[in-house]
Amino acid sequence: MTTLLALELSSAHCTVAVLHSGNITEHDFSNQRGRGVVCAIENILNELSLDVHQLDAIYVGIGPGSYTGLRIACSAALMLAYSLNIECYGINSFEAMAWRAAQQQPLTILLDAYRQQFYHAEYHVADQHLICTQQPQIIEQADWDNSREASSPDTCAKDILSFVVEFISKHPNSAPNHLFSAEPLYLRPPAFRQQKKSAPK
Repeated sequence: MTTLLALELSSAHCTVAVLHSGNITEHDFSNQRGRGVVCAIENILNELSLDVHQLDAIYVGIGPGSYTGLRIACSAALMLAYSLNIECYGINSFEAMAWRAAQQQPLTILLDAYRQQFYHAEYHVADQHLICTQQPQIIEQADWDNSREASSPDTCAKDILSFVVEFISKHPNSAPNHLFSAEPLYLRPPAFRQQKKSAPK
């Protein structure tokens, strides 16, 4: 019996979810933001009468999205996985939300990236395969064609687990293309680079 944990803090909603006995249970701890992630994990495991050592793997949304949230989620997932000696995988948050939303129609994602920019990506689902027609990118808000339809969906931990169960586990040959290191997907170049100090003369 596989038991999986997922964390998603890239969007406005901070969520944790557990897959156990074929069912997905999710908790929203948005009112506590990142500082509540450890308590959220404890609470959802207690609700399901599970011990943390029953977890088989951890999945974490790596964005694009809130970089602070992503760093907290990735750090928490990696530390817990390390302490339990289990695998920890990063999932592209846009792919997870696209798998949910693009089942009905092609999905154009357009999320506020602040700094007068958008996160943008495009997907559709065909023959139960997720197809990306535009990789996640940063674009200037002024460059977006407002006549085009776009969605700004939030992804959640339940989406992460659904994507793993419904897509990745059923397409093992494609899995390496959708499982990443648990590190934030940061699309911007560094805001600044530390200058090397000149050697004293």
